[in-house]
Amino acid sequence: MRIQQIKYLLLFIVLLVSCKSKETRSANSVDLIEKSRTDESFTLKNGVLFYKNEPFSGIVNTFYNTGELKSKSKYILGKRDGFYKGWYTSGSKSFERLYASGVKFGVHVGWYENGQSKFNYHFNGQGDYNGELREWYPNGQLYKVFNYKNGKEEGSQKMWQPNGKIRANFVTKKGERFGLIGLKKCYSVNIKNEVIQ
Repeated sequence: MRIQQIKYLLLFIVLLVSCKSKETRSANSVDLIEKSRTDESFTLKNGVLFYKNEPFSGIVNTFYNTGELKSKSKYILGKRDGFYKGWYTSGSKSFERLYASGVKFGVHVGWYENGQSKFNYHFNGQGDYNGELREWYPNGQLYKVFNYKNGKEEGSQKMWQPNGKIRANFVTKKGERFGLIGLKKCYSVNIKNEVIQ
């Protein structure tokens, strides 16, 4: 009886290990296909990248005219899936973004060529801003700090001028803005319901 249990346990372990190694191999095989976006066999149709009329799976590189790497992006079945990274001609990083089946998700960050932060965005699984969004001027001064919930402004929102002076400071609740907006609103004149006395 004890030997029978050991046989079943060993069989289960072998099946578990063999299934896991197949998944790893198929995910890694996508990483090995690397193409330049300048290849004329690429076409983009309805947001899907095709290579020789088949949805492309692999890594696409773009280059500056001078030959330096401009961006590198992973695709699965014609849609960005995984990393998307960019560089300046100097070789310093420009941005890092994440995608799942063509949809933005996670944290997206960007830098100016001098290494100074440019943006920091958070996305939910549907490609909408979710959480804190930050942007900076090239001089390092914050440009804005906005908060989002499922693609809509919600909570504290602040904007600054390049010299550091506050430009806008308001709160958004259920689509309504309260506080110093920092923008001029233009209202249309509606005289239909006005009564002249």
